[in-house]
Amino acid sequence: MPIPAEIRTSFAEANRLVQQAFTESGIQSGDQVTPDQLGEAIEQFIFVFDKLDREHGETGPVPYDDVSQMGDHAIGFIMDLAYWADRLRLPKSKMDLEKTALAVAHWVIRHNGEIRTLEPLVNSLAASANLTQDISTLKAMSEVIADVIEHAAPAIKSDLEKHDVTRPWRILNLNYAIVATRTQDRAIIEKAYDTLGRNLPEDCPAFFEQGLQQAQKDVYGAEVRELMQDYFKRWATRH
Repeated sequence: MPIPAEIRTSFAEANRLVQQAFTESGIQSGDQVTPDQLGEAIEQFIFVFDKLDREHGETGPVPYDDVSQMGDHAIGFIMDLAYWADRLRLPKSKMDLEKTALAVAHWVIRHNGEIRTLEPLVNSLAASANLTQDISTLKAMSEVIADVIEHAAPAIKSDLEKHDVTRPWRILNLNYAIVATRTQDRAIIEKAYDTLGRNLPEDCPAFFEQGLQQAQKDVYGAEVRELMQDYFKRWATRH
């Protein structure tokens, strides 16, 4: 199933709360699509994703359907509903909707598609990372971030908006390195640092300089400090 049961439940509740708050607010939507229209559209996409999984399997390409485009449309609608949640001051609902977007992205990845919209995925992953210290959870999160980076659309990977330090692609790659560091697993850390070097070379000197300072904290072991020192030396000598 494209959306796990717990995500479906949290989406349904977020959808209900946003629609209820919108109705009670008396806000005029104007030309904007209303929460009820968005919620219905998202539910239709989830239905289609289920149908395609039943017909073609839960992994691999889906014939005759552009899974990348479908996923992008679904994520777009979820982003719009999350905007309403934010406007209506429902932060938990906004977070739950961003988790739904991440589940849709996972469906796209399972079917060999590409991710064309990053913002809600970056928000969801960052929020989840901030809420846990559990090593196994951080390791699983590192894998998810790596998958999103790998399957990002070529237009995103080309990273043409380098002047924008808040661009989701930059934040995603930096968060990958940060989450990987917190796992204190050498293989995971090296993979994330090497990915950062390929994708954001201009950010590496400052990242590893700051990381070297953070690695002095007692929470990190000697191996993490040595790794950070090694990568800092590599990048410090290049710039």
